[in-house]
Amino acid sequence: MTMFYFVRHGEPDYESVGDWADIPFGRQFAGLTPAGEAQIMAAARSLKKAAPQILISSPYTRALQSACILARELDIPLRVERDLHEWDSDRTHTVRDQGELLRLCQEHDACGGIYPDGDGKPWESTQLVRDRVLRVLEKYADYARVAVAGHAMMMQAVTGESRSYAYGEVAAWETR
Repeated sequence: MTMFYFVRHGEPDYESVGDWADIPFGRQFAGLTPAGEAQIMAAARSLKKAAPQILISSPYTRALQSACILARELDIPLRVERDLHEWDSDRTHTVRDQGELLRLCQEHDACGGIYPDGDGKPWESTQLVRDRVLRVLEKYADYARVAVAGHAMMMQAVTGESRSYAYGEVAAWETR
């Protein structure tokens, strides 16, 4: 069995991306605020007791910056995993209108992350997120303790907890 320590990225600084924030994918380039960096430093102190052997991270800037801080503070290797990315509100990657993206997010939430009547939607279902992340985690099953820097929806999908995760929060989850 492997113990995974999910760490939600620190508070993002969306102002840092300027007018890129109006581009649907542009917000993914936002780094952390100073408060976000402090949140991750606190997470690193918390994780030292768990002694993770390796750290894997989402490729999105806010998670990757969080992972760099964690890897440095914990003195463990870091691997970036493409499929640990944030929930995808538009799997078609064709929606350019922020209002439509917001509508898709609201639709996802109203449906509880489940496609109504089994009909596919442009947004990624909770089950698809879970399946995608579990495929990544399987690659690290030979480790006893793995830290994972990522996103709240990813954490919710894997742990089954629908609660909010605070920036920099650590949540332990063990494979069975």
